[in-house]
Amino acid sequence: MSDRYNPRVIEHLVRPRNVGELEAPSGIGESGDTACGDVARFAVAIEENRLVEVRYKVYGCVACIAAGSALSELACDRHLLEAARVSRSDLEDALGGALPEGKAHALTLVLDALHKAFEDHWNKKAGTMLVDGYARGADSDG
Repeated sequence: MSDRYNPRVIEHLVRPRNVGELEAPSGIGESGDTACGDVARFAVAIEENRLVEVRYKVYGCVACIAAGSALSELACDRHLLEAARVSRSDLEDALGGALPEGKAHALTLVLDALHKAFEDHWNKKAGTMLVDGYARGADSDG
């Protein structure tokens, strides 16, 4: 394992993809690493179980910024379950190989933030379904 970043990591650092926020996200997830202070936040737009838009913000090291950018590209335009299955290995491959020693935490951090955004979406959707279900049930009791 090299102590240098490969060219794909540098490319994602200097030209990050999908940085920013969404105006009306379906879900938001945030994850942080207290040991190094890195924080990743993902916002997702989901339509018909498809990830149609991904935005992220990272406050952290080169590896975290690049991993957030690469993950946003890997996950976007996929079915929700397919996007949720993106692995550390997939992300490492998208970044051109192993990160320098001590930087692999970046992969886990951004994946965790994305998964929390999915969880937030599912929680909102379940809440809406419950409310709608109770409303329909109350209407039919009358």
